[in-house]
Amino acid sequence: MSRFALIAAPLLMFAYGVVRIFDGLDGHYGPGPAWTAGHVLFLGSLLLFGVGLVALRRASLVLAAVGLAGLAAFVRVAVVDIVVGLRASGPEEKSVLADRYADVPHVLPSVFYEVGPLLFMVGLVGTLVVLAVRRALPWWSPVLVAAGFAAITVRTGLLPVGAAVLAAGLLPAAVQAVPARKVRR
Repeated sequence: MSRFALIAAPLLMFAYGVVRIFDGLDGHYGPGPAWTAGHVLFLGSLLLFGVGLVALRRASLVLAAVGLAGLAAFVRVAVVDIVVGLRASGPEEKSVLADRYADVPHVLPSVFYEVGPLLFMVGLVGTLVVLAVRRALPWWSPVLVAAGFAAITVRTGLLPVGAAVLAAGLLPAAVQAVPARKVRR
């Protein structure tokens, strides 16, 4: 499953990026079927990134935990966007609903929901750096993953490009995925 997750996560993100491009052809993003479909793809991508992080946790439990904490914030963003997209009848209502749900759930300070996605990126790239330092991955693997995240962060319109770079960077980790533990008898 971890091999699949490490490859499928950026592929779903790529698909989300393509859907997002088509969603924006009318000059705005969402609400509507493309918005919802895109965010469902994005949510699936994030959940698979979580599976991948769990598989890589042996490299650094702390970095994997940081990544998973950030991923929780990212998942929340995707879920809120799906809910807002399903409830809104137009762009104006989408904006109002997005503001209303900005800090839902009210369990954590709203700043966590803003920096959480960055924690995910730091956790994943950091875990890959540890593996590269141990020579379990090539040096360029974390570099490509960081570059993919940077492209997406700079401009969300670069989602397909960034996701393709992420896939290339994660490929060595997928190929060398940690096998399941053998059961001792």
